[in-house]
Amino acid sequence: EAVVRRQSSGSSGINAEYGGVIAGLQLLLILVDITLNTASEHFRSDVLILLVLYIVQDVCLVLALIVLFLVFFNTYVFKAGFVSILIRKFIATIVVTIIYLALCLGLHVWAMKLRWGRGEDYYIWDEGKDGFLILYVCQRAGSVLYYFFYKRTTLRLGDPNYYKDSVLLRQH
Repeated sequence: EAVVRRQSSGSSGINAEYGGVIAGLQLLLILVDITLNTASEHFRSDVLILLVLYIVQDVCLVLALIVLFLVFFNTYVFKAGFVSILIRKFIATIVVTIIYLALCLGLHVWAMKLRWGRGEDYYIWDEGKDGFLILYVCQRAGSVLYYFFYKRTTLRLGDPNYYKDSVLLRQH
C-alpha cells in the first residue's frame, strides 16, 4: 500500500486515510490529463469548448505540481532539513512536470491562435505549420514521460522511510 501510518513514537508521518486521499488525488490528476489530451482532439472544431478544456488541463497540471510539493513538505525528510535528498531523488519528476506544463501551455496558446475566429471546418494541419507539428509531437511524447515520472513519484513517496527517522537519513 502506498500510504504510511502515523508513527506511535510521535513522529510526523501521514495516516493511511490522508495518504490514500493524496495518492488518489495525484492519480486522478494524471487520469484527467490523459482524458483532456484525448478529448481535445474530439472537440477540435468547437473553439470555445477547446479553450475550456485547455484551461482545465493547465490548471490541473499546476495543481499536480502544488500537490507534489505539499507531499514533499509533509515528509520527515523535509521537516528534518534534508531538502537536498528530496530534490536529488525527485528532480527528474519536477523537471519533467515543469517542461510538460510549458509544452502544454505553448501548444494550447498556438492551437487557439490558429483556430480562433476560423470556421468549424478549418483544419490547422493544412497550412504547413511544421513548428506546430513538432510542438504537438513533443507535447504528446512529454505527456508519456510526465505520466511515468509523476506516478512513480506518487508511489515512491508512499515509502514509510520518508515519514520517520530512518537509515535513509542517517546515510546522509
